[in-house]
Amino acid sequence: MSNSKSQAPHLPRVGQQLCRLWRHGSNAPRNPVPAQASLQAIDQELGQVLNTKVISGLDALRALAVTLVLIDHFRLVDHIFGVRRELGSLGVMIFFVLSGFLITSMLLKEHRRTGDISLTNFYRRRAYRIFPTFYCCWVLTTVVECLAHQFYWKTAVVSFFYFMDYGRGLAPENMQPYLHMWISWSLAVEEKFYLLWPVLLLFLLKRRPTLIRVMVSMILGQWIYRAVLYLVFHVRWIYVYSTFDMRADTLLVGCLLAILVENDRTRLLCCGLLRWQWLSILPPLALALALILPLANKAAYLFVLSIQPLIVAAMLLQAVYWGSKSWTICSTGLVRMTAHLSYALYLYHPLASQIIYMLHVRHLGYSAAVLTLLMATASYYLVERPFMRMRDHQKPPHGAPRSGGTIQPVAIAVAEQSVFHKSANPH
Repeated sequence: MSNSKSQAPHLPRVGQQLCRLWRHGSNAPRNPVPAQASLQAIDQELGQVLNTKVISGLDALRALAVTLVLIDHFRLVDHIFGVRRELGSLGVMIFFVLSGFLITSMLLKEHRRTGDISLTNFYRRRAYRIFPTFYCCWVLTTVVECLAHQFYWKTAVVSFFYFMDYGRGLAPENMQPYLHMWISWSLAVEEKFYLLWPVLLLFLLKRRPTLIRVMVSMILGQWIYRAVLYLVFHVRWIYVYSTFDMRADTLLVGCLLAILVENDRTRLLCCGLLRWQWLSILPPLALALALILPLANKAAYLFVLSIQPLIVAAMLLQAVYWGSKSWTICSTGLVRMTAHLSYALYLYHPLASQIIYMLHVRHLGYSAAVLTLLMATASYYLVERPFMRMRDHQKPPHGAPRSGGTIQPVAIAVAEQSVFHKSANPH
């Protein structure tokens, strides 16, 4: 009887912490609440993992995401299920959440270290990382489509300036297969995120006590906005699925996770997901059920689209912790190499499929997969790595503005049609 009384107060205390965070933000004063030793130990270990240069769990998620996209688009396992499962959509979701988490973590570390965020340096590094590989693929795609007499200059311009998300969302259904680099729709979504989010984060950090509450409100507002457009105004599903204004919440969930983990108090609450390793099976199981179970109506589609990022965020946190602690598969050479090649694999796999189709090669999916691997490897060693070395050796200009209030870096980024993509983005 005494044991039950001693254990009962723990749940209300956690609830009180959550209420304080919502009302006053992450920096609100609070009465000291004794945390369990196991949570404190997990918190310390998680903090150490997040401060390491290479996080094997994130590499594993990146490798998983691009693998799901390739399996889906090459239709390598369709015969097993009898129908096509939306594995590529899940890969998209993982990439979006991962990108929001990585970029926000990087920006928060810089802000904690220097008290500011250099927008100029951020956009410069993103440009070195993104542009060379993307525009090399764009040129090769243009050449192949010209040889096949399938080149449409209007859609090529749309992809060149990273507006394929709206190009795909607004295009008629019969135009979908003929969009130039249609795969770049997700890169276009992330371009807008990379362009806008650092500026917005700087603004929000000036009001840090309400940061978490504002982030949660933004995500909930996105859900309402999407539901109204889809259920009331009957916007097409391809628009709901593809465009930045409809998918921003997925990236914001990753941003919110980074903010929660960066703060000492909220990170302790997140550690509850890491107390038992068996809990790590629940997010993949929930994602698998969402793929397998039939969705009855439009509302069900919207619910899955909204709830999946939260499940992916939980899986991401568990992969970060357990990937460094006990999941040795996350640090294998195959996983690391797949993660390194993920951006090029994603970009080149539609082009590889088109080439294989033009050459009338048998076993289209498997042949395209092999050609994709060869093209991605060549791109990584001949294009990506040289430009990343150039990026790392080139120091930012001494006069680069560092103030969060300056608009100059944003104007430069817009003028350059900048798109900044952290890792391979799917679909």
